[in-house]
Amino acid sequence: MQWDIGEQFDAPPAVATTERQIMPVGKHAMIVKHAEEGPNEYKRSDDNPEGFCLKLRLSDLEGRFKFVFDDLPQSKSLAWRAKQLAAAIGIIPHGETLSLTPDDVIGQTIEVELSHYTSKAGKVSATVKRYIERTSDARPKAAAKPRTQAAKVTASLDDDVVPF
Repeated sequence: MQWDIGEQFDAPPAVATTERQIMPVGKHAMIVKHAEEGPNEYKRSDDNPEGFCLKLRLSDLEGRFKFVFDDLPQSKSLAWRAKQLAAAIGIIPHGETLSLTPDDVIGQTIEVELSHYTSKAGKVSATVKRYIERTSDARPKAAAKPRTQAAKVTASLDDDVVPF
């Protein structure tokens, strides 16, 4: 393949990108576009000295607004926020420990209540005020457990056949 570069042409003009607006205050259905675990120096506390967090990036369903970022610190004093998130995606904790991984939340559609925050520099951002629990009729059905080989064999037999 050859190109004639004898004449100089200008590059096409840069396409202007439009700045997205922040999500309005209120309740919104959002999707978890990205999640990861890692430190956040602003979330450090006595019971979480490294500031370890579950870091979420939320998007409105149409993708019209800026992302909403929310870092949930692994802290006893803020465990209620993780419990809210779990309830919003339909996970019910068993016992005294709640375990959430990025794989548990990525791609989940959740309902959140947003507020706005103004930083010291004057920048306004949308922030998660609370995660709204899924109602019982909106909970996803439990995933089917994978069948064992024995269960597959017995499922294919007639009801009156004894498998031994």
